[in-house]
Amino acid sequence: MPRIGILLNPRAGRGLAPAYAEAIGAALRDRGFEPVVRETEKDEIRLPDEIERAIVVGGDGTLRRAAAALGEVGVPFLHAPLGTENLFARMLHLPREPEDIAELAVRGGTRRIDAGRTPYGPFTLMVSVGFDAEVIHDLHARRHGPIRHASYIAPILRTALRRKWPKVSIDVDGQLVVEQRRGLAIVANFSGYAFGMDPARDAQPDDGLLDVVFLPTSSVTRTLLWAWRSRSGVAVDHSAAVVARGARVTLSGPEKMALQLDGDAAGLQDKVDITLLPLGYEVIVPSPSMPASHA
Repeated sequence: MPRIGILLNPRAGRGLAPAYAEAIGAALRDRGFEPVVRETEKDEIRLPDEIERAIVVGGDGTLRRAAAALGEVGVPFLHAPLGTENLFARMLHLPREPEDIAELAVRGGTRRIDAGRTPYGPFTLMVSVGFDAEVIHDLHARRHGPIRHASYIAPILRTALRRKWPKVSIDVDGQLVVEQRRGLAIVANFSGYAFGMDPARDAQPDDGLLDVVFLPTSSVTRTLLWAWRSRSGVAVDHSAAVVARGARVTLSGPEKMALQLDGDAAGLQDKVDITLLPLGYEVIVPSPSMPASHA
């Protein structure tokens, strides 16, 4: 019987992940496949042996870590979204219902996408430093239990009161495009962002390039204006935005900056080298012949 791995973050979905994974497993067995479940630890991914494909149950952070392990061994994977934002699943139009996920795992086609790399961990979606990364660090430092959208309110207010807009320089393929300016720097592999924002509107995950967007700001008012423009998808069109594209990006600053990878806090760093492994991941996506899902 062919085997499909299910990599599970047991804390995802406010503790509903085990039942969710069990329902996906039952649907796989109905289709003649053997589900092999492995729970993931924060810094450790143990892959099942001899699996043909894999399903990652959890949020974007769980997917970030699992994707790197699966990419190394060449196993195609899909995301069963059970996090707060689920940007990866949203961008690829993946389903949520266990039956639909199992059907996609068995019958879906595959697509190659670029794999993001930094010295501080892999990423699939984006890297950033600035206000949003400071918020994520504050949230994770005080986290107790599952994260909801409302969980971000207090960290946003605290970060605004601390006025955390670091100075940053940005180098793209050896060219300095931003030098020691305060603001928000986003390096994106995908378009799409939290809370419906899309600051890197034109990013494509399979072009071998990183989309770089720098939004200058040192005030709450201007940060809110950038958030509004990002919600409308027009931040990159503003004359004050710095937009570039390249294969290698370096973020640096005179002081250590909070770094986030796909919504995970990645420490305080004064320099971050960011690259892509072109088409390094094989992801499972709906094929044209599949019926519409109930996402």
